[in-house]
Amino acid sequence: MKKMLVIGSLSSVLLLGACGAAEESEDTVANDENITAIEEENEQLNQQIDELENQVSELEKQNSEEQDNSDTGELEEENKQLNEQVANLENQLSEKDDQIASLESGLEEAETKVEEMELAAAEADQEEQAEPEEDAAEETASSDSESGDIPREWESALNSAYNYAEIMSMSKAGIYDQLVSEYGEAFPEEAAQYAIDNIEFDWNANALKSAENYQDIMNMSHSAIYDQLVSEYGEKFTPEQAQYAVDNLE
Repeated sequence: MKKMLVIGSLSSVLLLGACGAAEESEDTVANDENITAIEEENEQLNQQIDELENQVSELEKQNSEEQDNSDTGELEEENKQLNEQVANLENQLSEKDDQIASLESGLEEAETKVEEMELAAAEADQEEQAEPEEDAAEETASSDSESGDIPREWESALNSAYNYAEIMSMSKAGIYDQLVSEYGEAFPEEAAQYAIDNIEFDWNANALKSAENYQDIMNMSHSAIYDQLVSEYGEKFTPEQAQYAVDNLE
C-alpha cells in the first residue's frame, strides 16, 4: 500500500514537472516571436530613418543648387550692368576724342588762314617797298594832303584790318587785338584804333561765316557757337552780331 502511494506521488511529481517544462517551452517560443517582431519593427524603422535622411540630403542639395543658381544670376546681372557702364564710358570717351580731333582740325585751319593772311600782308609790304622812292614820296604827300596828314603806318593798319576782315571773317575787336599784338602785326595802339574807327564792313556777315565754320568743322550747338562768338577769349563779336549769326544758321 505504501509502495503504491509512493509510486502515485512520484507520478504526480513527474506530471507536474512535465507540465512546467511545457509551460517554460511555450514561454520561450513566445519570447522568441516577440523578439523577432521587435527586430523586424526596428529594421523597418531603420529603413524609414534612412529614407528620411536621404530625402533630407536631397532637399539640402536642391536648396544648395537653387542658392548657387540665385547667386550666379545676381552675379551675371551685376556683370551685365558693369559691362553696360563700361560701354557707356567708352562711348563718351570716343565722343570726347572726336570733339578733340574736330577742335584740333579747326585750330589747324585757323592757323593756316593766319599764315596765308600774314603771307599776303608780307607780299603786300614787299610790293610797297619795291616801288621807287620818288613814287612813294609822291603817294605819301598825296595821301597826307587828301586825308589830312594821316601817317602811312595808320593807313597800313587799316589795310591789314581789311585783310583780316575779308580773309578770316574776324570781328572788330578781334582785328584790333591782332593789330596791336606783339605776336601779330604789332601796330601802335593809335594806328590800330584809327583802322577800327575807319574800317567799313558787314560784321553780321563775318559773324555768320564764323558761326558756319564752328558748325561745319566742330559740330557745335547753337548755344555753344553763340558763346564762342561773344567770348573775350573767342571771336569777340557783339551780342547782336552773334545772335544774327545763330538765327541765320541753316
